Amino acid sequence: MNYQWIDDSSRLAEELDPIRSGPVAVDLEADSFHSFREKTCLIQFTFGERHLLIDPLADIDTGPLGRILADPAIQKVFHGSDYDLRLLQRDFGYRVRGLFDTMIAARLTGETAFGLAALLDRFCQVELDKRHQRADWSVRPLPGEMLDYAVNDTAHLFRLSGLLTDRLRELGRLEW
Repeated sequence: MNYQWIDDSSRLAEELDPIRSGPVAVDLEADSFHSFREKTCLIQFTFGERHLLIDPLADIDTGPLGRILADPAIQKVFHGSDYDLRLLQRDFGYRVRGLFDTMIAARLTGETAFGLAALLDRFCQVELDKRHQRADWSVRPLPGEMLDYAVNDTAHLFRLSGLLTDRLRELGRLEW
């Protein structure tokens, strides 16, 4: 899958500046299994057909990302957002508004297997390789297979959120 590696502040601003509406898909990778105090090591950001892998370890200004995350008019799609939201607040001071969480949506539809891999397999017939879930994301350069893993964590969220939204609407639970 094609992606852009972003480790430069001006390039990040240039890529994100045109975004005025959503949805956008967001995920984070951290080094929690490899550090005493974990840190955000990678931010995956998908909009339209574009996949950005943002390297916060490169000490870049992520302000343009914060603008998008704070805008309630731009829907942000996460899966299992609780940990990511805590990291975004702690590491960058960002609060996310306009959030749709596919894990919460799946729970509200009555799904009993609500991990991303299980949901993508069931609803989208997409198999994810989750072996890099606990990898050391602070390593640079990241191997290609880890980059592919990272892109796949956001690449299918729009389709999944649409299917779950339809299901919630059918059940009369969308407002929940």
